Order: sequence, then C-alpha cells, then structure tokens
Amino acid sequence: MKLNLVEDLKKCFGMKKTSIDQTGRILVVDGHDVIGYRVVDQLAYMDYPLIRVGVKNTDDFYVKRWEDNGYIIERVNFDFVDESTYDIALEDVKTVFVTTPMKPANWDAHFVNFLDACHRAKVKKIVKLSFYHAIQSKIENHPRQCFGSEDSTAEPGYEIPSVPFVKKHALCDGDLILRNEFNATIIFATHLMSNVFRNGFERRGLMKNHEFYGASQGKQVNYVSPNDVADIAIKALFDESRTREAHNVLGPFPLTDEEVASLLSERLHTAITYVEKPLDFFDEDTAALEKIKASGMEENFPRGDYKKVMNISPQSFREYLRDTVRMSPVEKKVVGAFAPMNLDELKVRTEKETKKELEVIDDGEGVEVKEVGSITEKVGTQMAQ
Repeated sequence: MKLNLVEDLKKCFGMKKTSIDQTGRILVVDGHDVIGYRVVDQLAYMDYPLIRVGVKNTDDFYVKRWEDNGYIIERVNFDFVDESTYDIALEDVKTVFVTTPMKPANWDAHFVNFLDACHRAKVKKIVKLSFYHAIQSKIENHPRQCFGSEDSTAEPGYEIPSVPFVKKHALCDGDLILRNEFNATIIFATHLMSNVFRNGFERRGLMKNHEFYGASQGKQVNYVSPNDVADIAIKALFDESRTREAHNVLGPFPLTDEEVASLLSERLHTAITYVEKPLDFFDEDTAALEKIKASGMEENFPRGDYKKVMNISPQSFREYLRDTVRMSPVEKKVVGAFAPMNLDELKVRTEKETKKELEVIDDGEGVEVKEVGSITEKVGTQMAQ
C-alpha cells in the first residue's frame, strides 16, 4: 500500500528518476520550522535519499516519528547568525529550501552572506519562503535601495513598509532576485494556520487558559495551511524547468479570529475563547502583523496559485486541524494536551465555514465534495503511519 502512495506522491510533486541527478542533495533550513518539518517529512516518506536538515543544535533535534520509520535524514548545525556554519551545511548541496526565523532580530543582515556561501558551494536552486505582503516591495529594483521610497507599491494607509518582519523578507527576496546564478523560487504565503499552536504566547494561552489571542478587531484574516505551503515548496524543489518564479499561497477564504476560535473549540473538544488584546501585549513583529489583520485588507484577497500549481483546492482551517498526521511535534503536543469534553458544553457555530467550504470547491461550481484536504489526503490518508 505504501508503495502505491509513494508513487502517487512522486508523480504529484514531479519527482522523477532523474530528480536525484537534477536536484541532488537538498538542504532544508530550518528543520524545526512547521514548514521545514513538513518538507523533510514528505521527502523522507517518498524515500528521497539525499536530505540534509540544518538546525541550530543537532543535539536537541530529535523527531520520534522519523526515528521509528527509519528515515535517512542527515542533521547538521546551522544558524543564520553564525556564518561559520554555512560552508559545512552547504557542502555537496545542489538545492536549498530556506525558511527564515522570527528571531534573532538581525537574521536578515546575514542573508547576503548566506547567498555568497551558496554560490561558493555551487548550489543550483534556492526555494525561499516569504510573506505575502512582502510582494509589495518593488521587486524589479533592489528593495534595499527603493524600499519605503515614493516608488514603493505598498497600498496607502496600511504602512506595510514599516512592518519589520515584512521589510526583512522584502529585502532578502530582493537579494535573491538579483542573484542570476540561482534558479530561484519565492513562495509568498499569508498567515499560517499553525501560528495558533506555534507562537509561544498563543500556545500558552490555549493550553493554560483555553484562550486564543489577537488584535484583528473583528476583521477577516487570510490564513493558509502549512500543508499547502510545504506542498508548493516540494513541487518547486523538483521543478526541472529552470525558471525563476514566484507563487502566492493563500487560504481558500478569510475568517475572523472569532471563527477560528470556534473551529479550535470543535477540533479540541474544549471551549476556546477569542480574546482581543492591546497591541502592547505582543512583541514588535507580532503587533505589526496584527495591525495588518486589523486593517481589513485581507478580506478580499485573490485566490492565489495553489490550485493552479497543485490541481487541488487549498485546505480550509477545519481541514488543516483534522490533518494531524502532517503536524509537526509542536502542533501535535498542543492538540494532544486537550481532553474531550461533553459536546453539549460547547457553543460552536461552524455553519458559516461549512457553507464557505462548499462555495470554494471547484471555484464555486456547486460540486459537493465530502472531504477535500491536502495532497496527502488526495492520494491516500495516513501516508506516514
């Protein structure tokens, strides 16, 4: 059964017999990240033989599921702010998938030197995860020169260039765009659904107080499944067209944070309350992202490129929460911490999202689909069990 699933997955992601020669050894940084974890996990399941994971401390990096399944995954020390780790991590690497950290604050200052190290190592392809709003920098010029100038294409009133997290991504995207020696793909994703489990303050709020925190002021937010982002990344890793491209990866429809709390209540069998917090509750980057949410600019986003690239609709928030097989250890830990309650105790209204799910399937053509999930669910569930 696994053999059939693996072959279906390889076909879906464009992995061929020639892929090892073309793609070579793949370095994924950072393997602790929810996207990096999923990319490594899927590559290992497909028996890709040349996987290297860069993490800050290999002694602390242990994934029980990978060990139990006997996955062959090389681990190396990698730290964006420790440039002495670059050359060793990149040795004999042809392809790199980069997810960047929120902390430390100065990681972006090292990105040019990381690209220089990739050049020395003769890396052929770089796939970088970015943030959707970073597109609004002027990518045909060098963002380090024009960012925040009158030529900036940021929408007026939202002060996107002033958001530190967005600005860092825009600058680093610009650095990558200018490096013609690489076959580069940039993935512009919106807010990850997994943030409700991954961010420290969210995780503590959920587990201790059964609360979900934000400052979105009742506006709808575009959340994207980390499974969809990882799938697009894997597709890009095996793309042999040698093109330089970008993909916008968005959720199927926007939700208010109150609706997210209801979906968490449904999945965790525990009444989760959304609590609006003042901006000074959050760190600088998170507060700036909450301001973007509160602007309402995400209520009418385009559909994104996921269905065009993967030939399947993007996951809804409910589908992401159900797809626990692909969750990272951090996400699973939070989900597993909740004991089921009597459903009569829950005040959950999910009809609105259910209606939206049916509307977005097949671009609103009215086709009823019982379950539409990730690529894994498309070719067979429980792929990794």
